[in-house]
Amino acid sequence: MTRLIIFIKFMAMRTKLKKTIYLISAAALLLAACSTEPGDITNWLYDPASTLAEDVRSNFWFTMMLIMPFLFLAEGLLLYAIFKFRKQPGRQAATFDDNPKLEIIWTLVPAVVLVVVAVSTYELIGRINYSPESDIQIELTAQRFFWKYHYPEYGITIAEEPLVVPANKVVTLLGTSVDVIHSWWLPAFGVKKDLIPGRITEAWFNAREGTYKGQCAELCGPLHAEMLIDVKVVNQQEFEQWIKSRQRKPGAENAPTENSAGTESRQNKQTDGENL
Repeated sequence: MTRLIIFIKFMAMRTKLKKTIYLISAAALLLAACSTEPGDITNWLYDPASTLAEDVRSNFWFTMMLIMPFLFLAEGLLLYAIFKFRKQPGRQAATFDDNPKLEIIWTLVPAVVLVVVAVSTYELIGRINYSPESDIQIELTAQRFFWKYHYPEYGITIAEEPLVVPANKVVTLLGTSVDVIHSWWLPAFGVKKDLIPGRITEAWFNAREGTYKGQCAELCGPLHAEMLIDVKVVNQQEFEQWIKSRQRKPGAENAPTENSAGTESRQNKQTDGENL
């Protein structure tokens, strides 16, 4: 009997140790997910880089402000009921099971809050999906496993290079795909747009100066993890200088296309993907 008791205590301690290890591991993973290192994808929640991302963050915190009281209230009432009405020495547990007035209140109030959240979110979705008058349009083409950007106004096409755009300007992306569904995701801009073969989808942003990173957010093949996005947002003068450096001299026979280094890198990616 003594051995059985010792064994039970040992198993209980072992179970508690496992739970502690699980909790510590979960906390470590959470901290790792929240941390950022130089070169990481910009976190839209901490550092939004566009007016759209700022609107998304504002809507997020507005929604959290409305719903968090219900979480704390529900958990608080649960703990109160557990300790207040539980069975104790000399007293039986409470047997009541309904309160019509309370049930009506905690049904109507959350319903009203949901309507408020829905209205604010619907208005934000409208701003995301319909761009204002654009200052520059860029044609975006996705292909496993790279992005191609075409500036129709300037006759410039680049691939395997950072997208360069002017700061504080409305940039409209008209995107499509030539093979499978891709998703152009740049959290700092509050933009995540699917690119679908045979269809043109539209996204827009108005960003401040800086260098921002993103990636394809739709599983598109073996090298999906290498389909990264780099965007350089520069002032108007730097943008004009970049455009001039990309444009060929007058009298050139053909319009500028993506450079040879980008073409070679693209071909290598396609070959690697096929081999996998």
